[in-house]
Amino acid sequence: MQSFKIYLSEGRHDPSIFKAVFMAGAPGAGKSFVSDWMALGPQLGYKVINSDTEFERYMKEAGLTDDKGAVILDPKREFERGVIRSVAKRHTQAKQRHALIGRLGLVIDGTAANAAKIIKQKKFLETLGYECAMVYVNVPLDVSIASDKERGEQGDRSIGPELVTQKYNELDKGIPKLIKAFGTVTTGFGPKPSKSMFFIVDNTVREKTPSLIRKVLGDITKWSKQLPKNNAAKQWMRNN
Repeated sequence: MQSFKIYLSEGRHDPSIFKAVFMAGAPGAGKSFVSDWMALGPQLGYKVINSDTEFERYMKEAGLTDDKGAVILDPKREFERGVIRSVAKRHTQAKQRHALIGRLGLVIDGTAANAAKIIKQKKFLETLGYECAMVYVNVPLDVSIASDKERGEQGDRSIGPELVTQKYNELDKGIPKLIKAFGTVTTGFGPKPSKSMFFIVDNTVREKTPSLIRKVLGDITKWSKQLPKNNAAKQWMRNN
């Protein structure tokens, strides 16, 4: 509870207030690498929302990971893993709700495979006064599969080539919808074209990625520091 109080006390003066950045990319694309490199939390006060992080922490506390931190896939403990996954999701949702109370900047980390769900979340945040952006980490399917396999060999969480392929195809199918959603803003007079807030980081060649991230980070930093333009945001700031 103390951490949630700290969340709320930080809000109003954070440079990222009323901003939300969705991270998207297939499993193994390198979203964590890109997100860590951008460091939006330490640099701009964004709060990172990721149920996988909570899940891994709870699994470790329950003794369901090996010495390298990898999840132990014991069929006898499948029910226990399911309970922990549910607890992790509830904790993440509570964390997001408390962040929203203070209108804090959010980094919502996930695959974004369900485009309709992401667009619905974006519209909801906009009703609260938020402006939204998306950072899409792009790699070919074979790179995603190879990265997921390597992650498993190193003792990290791996989901296997079949599920990687499924998530990759779902995301690929939804990308045009996401580009359209993050390339327009909604005003009182209907959709109005604006500068696209859909950023692509090609992570195929890891050595070249930092230079691409720096450009995206520069644009997001400038955007994050802009005063909220949404009328709902202005009204909230007058009342708080």
